[in-house]
Amino acid sequence: MLNDILSSLGITEEETKTYVLLLEIGPATASQLAQKMGKPRPSLYGFLKRLQDKGLVTQSMKMGIRTFVGEQPEKVNLLLKQKAEDIAEKQKSFQNLLPELGKTIPSKFLNPKFQLYEGEEGLKHVLRDMLLYRNIETQAFWPIKSMVDILSPEFFRYHNKERIRNNIYTRALWPLDKMVDIQKHPYLGSGKEFKREIRTAPKGVDFSMGYWIYNDKVAFISSRKESFGFIIESRELVETLLVQFEIMWKLSKPLKTKTEYSAGFLRDINAPVQDPNVFL
Repeated sequence: MLNDILSSLGITEEETKTYVLLLEIGPATASQLAQKMGKPRPSLYGFLKRLQDKGLVTQSMKMGIRTFVGEQPEKVNLLLKQKAEDIAEKQKSFQNLLPELGKTIPSKFLNPKFQLYEGEEGLKHVLRDMLLYRNIETQAFWPIKSMVDILSPEFFRYHNKERIRNNIYTRALWPLDKMVDIQKHPYLGSGKEFKREIRTAPKGVDFSMGYWIYNDKVAFISSRKESFGFIIESRELVETLLVQFEIMWKLSKPLKTKTEYSAGFLRDINAPVQDPNVFL
């Protein structure tokens, strides 16, 4: 996990090992580090120089001997915070540019009507597309347990925060055999604050592939077994699936979730949130 965190700051795996070793053994020379890591000394100087540039290592001279010291781990947290603030500022500037950029894109270069994605990362791109919209109503025929399994709780926590912030309201149908424990997944609550209403499909209605209707699009996602998804932009398909959805909605039972399980998530809804699969 530390490798993933530091890699978001442009720090390589070998540099991370060097930094962690300095934290463990305290002040050390390049020769000592090279011996412990089994690396040539010139390589260690390269690792140490880049760590110094990041502010994670300092050096000193004592009796003509150069020693290196790892900065306290709190420095990593400070660097991550600074990086997040910088990204947030750039995102704000980019949002101001979007209207003008949109005018420069010829219509023939707009997104295709059908987009296919494979693998876990591809499936996450399917749901990120929804977050491009604001102030819309959506409908989800959603085997939630399978979706959390393939996309991860961290991704759904991020996705639900962004969905709520974008004022994307959803009605979700969950099959009885694909339910989750809301106490373990507080970001999956229902109610006005969650901008979500959940109903359980009638007994016997089982499905492993889910679909989510939004705007004039439908996003389909399979289970981990097949691990693929696709987005179709078609008003006719949306209207057809909406008819089927409304029939099933009327036959389904409302699912009530306990608000105390989700109180912490809701309190934190306005805190900065980062897509777990996008480096800071």
